[in-house]
Order: sequence, then C-alpha cells, then structure tokens
Amino acid sequence: MKVLVFRHIAHEGLGTLEAFLKRSNVSIEYRDLFRSDAVRESPQGYDFVISMGGPMNVDETERYPFLLCERKLILKAVQTGIPVLGICLGAQMIARALGAPVYRGSQKEIGWYPIELSREAEQDPVFGTLEDRRPVVFQWHGDTFDLPQGAVRLASSDLYPNQAFRFGHSYGLQFHIEMTREMILDWCSKGEDELRSRGLLISKETVRQEIENYESRLRSLSDHIYAEFFTKLVSKVR
Repeated sequence: MKVLVFRHIAHEGLGTLEAFLKRSNVSIEYRDLFRSDAVRESPQGYDFVISMGGPMNVDETERYPFLLCERKLILKAVQTGIPVLGICLGAQMIARALGAPVYRGSQKEIGWYPIELSREAEQDPVFGTLEDRRPVVFQWHGDTFDLPQGAVRLASSDLYPNQAFRFGHSYGLQFHIEMTREMILDWCSKGEDELRSRGLLISKETVRQEIENYESRLRSLSDHIYAEFFTKLVSKVR
C-alpha cells in the first residue's frame, strides 16, 4: 500500500500515525508543502491520502497557493472513492473541498478537551466500536467549519459542534489523535505567544501537566481509529 501525506508545517507531522503505517508496511510519500513540494493533480496511484494540520486558514490561497492544489486533489480522491484522512487543518481541507465554509471559531480550543460521539457514530465502521463515548483528545485550533452536505457528524465538543465527520470513505477529525509527548512539549514551546494570548483560559503548564492524565488514553484511541480506518475502509476499497 502507498499513502500520500500532505504536511503544511515542519512540526505538524504524523506522530503516532507514522509508527502505525510503518508497522503496517505502508509506503509513505510526503508532500512537504512548507518546502514548496509540488502537488500532483491526481491522487491515482495512492491507496489513500492524509492531510495534516497547520496554522493557516484553508482560504489563504494567495499566500499559500498549494492549498488550492491540495484541495483539488482531495476532491478528486473523494469523488473517485480513494479514502482521505484529514486531521485539524486536514479536516477543514476536506470540508472546504466538499463546498463547506471554514471560518474562525468563537474562541481557540487548545489543550485537552472531551468530545462526545454522536448517535450516528454508533453505526460508523471506525467509531462504532469505541467503548468510551466521551474520550478526551488533544486540540489546537481556532478555525472551524460547517458540516458538508451529505456528511455524517460523528463527534462534537462544547465549543465546536463539528469535531469529526465521515463523507463516503473519508474522515475529517478536527482534533489531534497523532500526538506524542514530545510533540506536545514542542508545540507548547513554539506556541508560547499563542497560549499567552488566551489569558487565564489555558497555560503551557496546564497542558504539560495533563499529559500524564491523558497521553495513554489518547494513544489507545488513536490506535483504535488507525486500525479501524485501515482495515475496514482502506483495505476494502483497495
């Protein structure tokens, strides 16, 4: 199997997902868009596509021309039945490719937050077998999106109603399931100014302390989602 991975910024990589893909003997082909890697016009030749996170808005196409190219490829993948997994910005890219607006949320969601699975998630091939219906996940975003027409909402949070959705064989996850301890510490260091701008709502110290409470649970959740997405969707579509 071969996967095409879009990385929009150097420190937002695959994390635990990379280890899973390597264990599964999946060939990973990166498009590091922050290094001006070219975006192909077609997803053909790949078994699935992954779009990772990033600080930009999906419509900043003049500043980041690659966003429009990536959006077109994602749409072609969805239309031809090639599964796409979008995480954070990647989820917003799928939503925008399907015609939904992406815009700034009421406030930034940074740190550890619970999400609540929807009733529709109970019948979902990936989320349906999760035992915890209100898992705590890692968030770092300020934008959100409307649910694309024809998509199924799978999870929401108190601040953002669209935390996960399915469209055909593709999934958009607003939250980060790929995080490792090292990535979280790195993001907290690189995002100190952003964290300070949130006043008393969150602090770097709080995010770091809560790693001990939630990291292992996040790893269990991510391993489950990776395995279900891989075995029940990608393998069958292939």
